[in-house]
Order: sequence, then C-alpha cells, then structure tokens
Amino acid sequence: MTDLTPEEPHEAGVPEKVADQSHEEGARILADEARDELAKRGFTDQQIREWAETYIAEEGSGSVEGLIDWIARKEHRNG
Repeated sequence: MTDLTPEEPHEAGVPEKVADQSHEEGARILADEARDELAKRGFTDQQIREWAETYIAEEGSGSVEGLIDWIARKEHRNG
C-alpha cells in the first residue's frame, strides 16, 4: 500500500488548483470513486475533493490508482 499522509494539497506544498468547468464533473466523480480508499487512509471528504480537483486540473483525467500514486509522489517530493 502506498504511504500517504492525510492532508490537503497545500499542506504538502502542492499549489491547489480548481478543475476548469469541462473537467469539474470528472474531478467530482474521481473523488467519489477514491473516497473509500482514501478515507481508509485517514483523508477527509474535503481533502479528497481538493486532491482530486488539483489532480484533474494538472493531469486532465485519471484513475483512482493514478490519483493515489500522484498524491504519494507529490507528498514525497515536497515533504
């Protein structure tokens, strides 16, 4: 299991971004899909939503596994 710290993106030194209107729904869906896995790791709904929005704003699309790996890379690079 990938090691993650339950925090918001800005707390990990990652500038938070809001998905543009064309990607907003994708970010919401991704947050919903990732909720169970990230909640098990201690993330709150708000943290999950902010990470999903920032991920989609940067990457354009992705999967739950991609989001989790991306969070881990961002936290470890900036932590």
